[in-house]
Amino acid sequence: MKNLVTRSLSGIVYVALIVLSVLGGWDWFGLLSIVFTAFAVIEFEKIVVGPKAAGVRNGLIALDVVTALIVVSIMHFLDCPYWLLGTFALLILCYTLIRFTLALYDKSATAFADCAWSVLTIVYIAVPFAMLNAMSLYCEPWQTVVLAMFIMIWLNDTGAYCVGSLCGKHKMFPRLSPKKSWEGFAGGLFFCIAAGVAAAFIFPDIFSLPLWILFGIMVCALSTWGDLFESLLKRSHAIKDSGHLIPGHGGILDRIDSLLFVSIGVFIFTLLFV
Repeated sequence: MKNLVTRSLSGIVYVALIVLSVLGGWDWFGLLSIVFTAFAVIEFEKIVVGPKAAGVRNGLIALDVVTALIVVSIMHFLDCPYWLLGTFALLILCYTLIRFTLALYDKSATAFADCAWSVLTIVYIAVPFAMLNAMSLYCEPWQTVVLAMFIMIWLNDTGAYCVGSLCGKHKMFPRLSPKKSWEGFAGGLFFCIAAGVAAAFIFPDIFSLPLWILFGIMVCALSTWGDLFESLLKRSHAIKDSGHLIPGHGGILDRIDSLLFVSIGVFIFTLLFV
């Protein structure tokens, strides 16, 4: 019972932070994105590097964290789409070249693997948050689209959990997530489509009804894949949670795993249809 209360309160605070940051304006949302990015990168590095991080490796982790924060910050503060994309691409290329070169001076037996993990850190965490922070340049009603995205992610989780708990019999991905079922996936999909239909009536000027429904389907699919990918990461390193930052929920990666996949999908979707 105590754990349920703790989990519920933590969830309420987490949701409130996101909603208030979106409604508060682009700078508040950008600040929250930067904070989430920092904690997520540190958690990811601790998972893949483990207790062996020391000396030079700690310096490389710091480089990854700083690079991730710069990537997200640039996509937030630059207000010219052409300069933004060019700067973003140049930064990623420069970081990759620097990190590959530094690997040559890393004398540990895992130098190559650690280099690969570093690059994946930027691709997996920093790039999705960067895309999310570029939304204001390519999507005028960014608050509506971003808030709809978060609501659909949460509805997908809720629908999948409720329906899966009640009648989940056919395992969806037992190798990575034994509790996920096709019935739960269908429940999450139904909630997302219903949210899309509701959004079409409330915000008809942003997307048409078919596009809002497609938006909901996309969020459901990418949210599920994002959750499974983090399950793959945790199972590969024999851990249950990515961290202990959020009481009752684990680490920040445990809460944003779906968001990391959905963010890229939503950015592409808005480029195509807004």
